[in-house]
Amino acid sequence: MVELLKEEASIIGFPFSKYISSEKTRTLIDGGNIKEIGKENSLNTEILLDLQPQLVVGYSVSSAVKSLTTIKNAGINVIYNGDWLEETPLGRAEWIKFFGVLFNKEKQADSIFNVIEANYIEAKNIALKSSNKATILSGAIMSKDIWNLPAGESFVAQFLKDANVNYLWKDSKGTGSLSLSFESVFDKAQSAKFWIAPGYFSSKEQMLKSNKIYSKFNAFRENKIFTPATKKGKTGGIIYYELATTRPDLVLKDIIKITNPKLVPNYNLTFFEVMK
Repeated sequence: MVELLKEEASIIGFPFSKYISSEKTRTLIDGGNIKEIGKENSLNTEILLDLQPQLVVGYSVSSAVKSLTTIKNAGINVIYNGDWLEETPLGRAEWIKFFGVLFNKEKQADSIFNVIEANYIEAKNIALKSSNKATILSGAIMSKDIWNLPAGESFVAQFLKDANVNYLWKDSKGTGSLSLSFESVFDKAQSAKFWIAPGYFSSKEQMLKSNKIYSKFNAFRENKIFTPATKKGKTGGIIYYELATTRPDLVLKDIIKITNPKLVPNYNLTFFEVMK
């Protein structure tokens, strides 16, 4: 969002900066203009205090609060970014207006968001032209035979709803993720046409090493698994995790392209690709 406002030179410190893929900002990192300040939940407060920033933009999780409190007590301004708490894709993208206020660029931020919003609504309306609602499975087993997938009221489920597909857990409650037994997921989704975002897996071989029963899903056998985990920047950052919050219109178009490619014939996938 800071880049979209052309203010990346204002950033002087960033946690775990190896995950930044943008070439413009990587140039600043490589040139020493942006310092490494630790990991998200374990900031190096000594380095950060030496930088003397005018403002630290953080987010509130239990392990991060202590570091941010130390910084605040040292007289440095701290503001919490709450975009991750938003329950809709456009709600998250609208946080560019927050940065617009910080840089006195409210009009530019509003204009950028309005374009993204218009593109999203246009893509949503295109998706409604199809009466073919493909069945969708998501997630994977993360540990101890427990399958994690998006709950029906989550922002991920909203993407699938707006893409006019049949997410098999669309009627479930909750805005986070569901933790389900492997057996219940297999019974419900063995015949699902598409499998979108299968956890952290980046290859079918990797999935089979974890659990051979994955091969019994139709989407696995028919090469209909799509993952964002394989599109990475030069230093290993996954593009989806960096850019998707800001560009929900492109995420929605990706899902439409996967499930109803004829609706967006001239569009190429931005974040996802077929898992091999």
